[in-house]
Amino acid sequence: MRTLSDSLLSAQRSGASLPYVKVEIVAKVGGVTRLDWERLYQGGEPDFFHAATLPGDGSLIRLRVDPADNKLYWQKV
Repeated sequence: MRTLSDSLLSAQRSGASLPYVKVEIVAKVGGVTRLDWERLYQGGEPDFFHAATLPGDGSLIRLRVDPADNKLYWQKV
């Protein structure tokens, strides 16, 4: 079993914040271009819980929760 660092243990015990994941996407790694991005959706929703996945058929499935009413919405592009 692995042990957690002191800073992670104190953050785990605090309970004062919500956990989140920060994702940074970089187009180049070591000077090599990895991906050419294309905008599939232009929306004006506020930041809140969301998820996305790319099934084998090449579509984009996007899920989001609206903070105003806590309803789950999904979209397939």
